[in-house]
Amino acid sequence: MNTCEKILTTAAFLFQKNGYHATGLNEIIKESATPKGSLYYHFPNGKEELAAATIKLMGDTIQHHIEEELAKNSDPVQAIQEFILDIARKFNEKDPENCFSISLLALETVPISDSLRKTCIEVYDLWTDIYYQKLVSSGFSSERATELSLILQLMIEGAITISLIRNDTTMLIATAGKIPILLKDK
Repeated sequence: MNTCEKILTTAAFLFQKNGYHATGLNEIIKESATPKGSLYYHFPNGKEELAAATIKLMGDTIQHHIEEELAKNSDPVQAIQEFILDIARKFNEKDPENCFSISLLALETVPISDSLRKTCIEVYDLWTDIYYQKLVSSGFSSERATELSLILQLMIEGAITISLIRNDTTMLIATAGKIPILLKDK
């Protein structure tokens, strides 16, 4: 892992664990075991630029995970259920590679930065498009897939957020159980 990747991975973990405001640049430098100059070399505009890069990194990681999970099964109901249940299985792993969502970071930073808000929108739109593509390729009309992909995004992100708050997977499992009802009509 190169220096920039170490910084980003560490920032992602600390932002998820402590929040944006409670994570200082010095803590990121210390935890990543990288020189202070490296952080400012890669992110000359400071913490906000680092947060945007972190959101993109987390977004890409989650995007690839969604794509991999949905590709495992041609049936969209089973594929989406298995994806959500996979999140539930990985829920208690505190590994920065297993981030589930950008929602907590988004909620904390959106009020203070239009740039970070736009970065979050881009990431959420990419994820929603993955659900859309899965539904369209499974025979759903474009109009229906547009509506359902947004609802899926809302359900999954909401279940992740509540699961994080409650520190249990009940909402994720309940959400997975409702997917057949949501997707019953093409």
